[in-house]
Parts: sequence; structure tokens; C-alpha cells
Amino acid sequence: MKNHEYVDGELHQLNKKYAQLKLKQKERINEWFRESIQSFYETNGRYPEEKDSEAVVSPVLERIESAGIWIPDREIFKRYRKNGPQIIRKMKLQERTENNNKLLLEPLEHDFSVCKVPDYSRVDLTVPFTFTGCTDEENSLVCPSAFVPDNILEREDGWKGFRLAGVLDFSLIGILAGITKALANNEISVFAVSTFNTDYIFVKKGKFKDAILILKSYGFHVKEEE
Repeated sequence: MKNHEYVDGELHQLNKKYAQLKLKQKERINEWFRESIQSFYETNGRYPEEKDSEAVVSPVLERIESAGIWIPDREIFKRYRKNGPQIIRKMKLQERTENNNKLLLEPLEHDFSVCKVPDYSRVDLTVPFTFTGCTDEENSLVCPSAFVPDNILEREDGWKGFRLAGVLDFSLIGILAGITKALANNEISVFAVSTFNTDYIFVKKGKFKDAILILKSYGFHVKEEE
């Protein structure tokens, strides 16, 4: 019979298409794709790229064979090229959502100012939430407005902030980017300061309540004021 051959005593259609599989078989293969992608991620610390198709598809081919499903390998590679990126996008979205749900945003009670100073001789570094940044061009300062020193060169008042409560692992990826993107998508300007333990995010005072509502809608938890 043309385009057929016997393999292990069974007659197989050599030009069989993925679309000819039963719905349950397709669902199982998609789930195997997802599990193989997850295994790759856990092993390599990153999601697979196009160059990694062989590493992802090979375990799936083994499971297909063990399940007694006949389909040419080329059809499975073709299907992975189509479905793989969609599966990875969904996994990344789920990962971001799970990370967001673990985070607690803690509003800070102070009003803040962003300043430029000639030096830090008159800055009280013992005041909580005082941040300095010294470069080859400037000495910058972020601190509660009530503690701005009297030797400032420039200042901008009217900022409010919140911090990511707890200590963030350095291996966590994309948390700050997720927050700033959510706010930028809603036309809220933001700047961030990172410390050893965590991140601090500042927005203009008039947009602070809007920022909290937006971040809640993205799955972040916000500590309620007592």
C-alpha cells in the first residue's frame, strides 16, 4: 500500500498528519510539550529557545512511542514550532502571576523629595528611607521631605513611595520590570531605588492612589494602612 509500511507488525501511514490524530492524543502531546518545557526550565534556569527544539521534543517523542501513538517525528517538530511559543508565553504569564501573588507592597507614610546636593555633609544618614547616589557627575539624594538638608542645589518635592516587603532573592527576575511596566502602561511616571534587601518605587503624590489600584489589578498585594 502506497505511503504505508509495517513497523513492529503494525501498518503505519508514513505521511500521516498531526491533524489526523484524535483530540485526546493531541491534548496529551500538548501536555507532554508543557512538561518537557518545564523540565528544561528547571534544568537550565531558562525557557527553551528555537535552538533547543531537539532537547524539548526528544522526550516527547519517547512518550509518544511508549503510548503507542503513530505519527512521523517531523510532524511533532512542526507542531512544537507552532505550539511551543504559545505554551511558553502562558507559562511565563503564570510564573509572573504567582510571583506577584507572593509579593506584598508596603506604602511608605512619608512624602519624599528628590534632590541634588554639593556633598553629603549635611545629610542625616540615620534617617530611615534616605538614599544617596554619587556619580562622576552629581550627588543625588532621595529622602523624606521633612529632612531635606539646607545646602541643596536642586529639589523636586511631591513624591510618594512603597517598598516590596521582605528580602528579595537576587535570582528573582522581572519583578521590578513588571511593576514599572504596569504603571507605565497606565501613563504613571515612576522611578525606583534598589537596596541590598529589596526595591523601592516612587510615583508622584497625586498618582499614588491610582498606582496602588493599578498594581492590585495586576495581582500584587498591598499592605493596608492601619
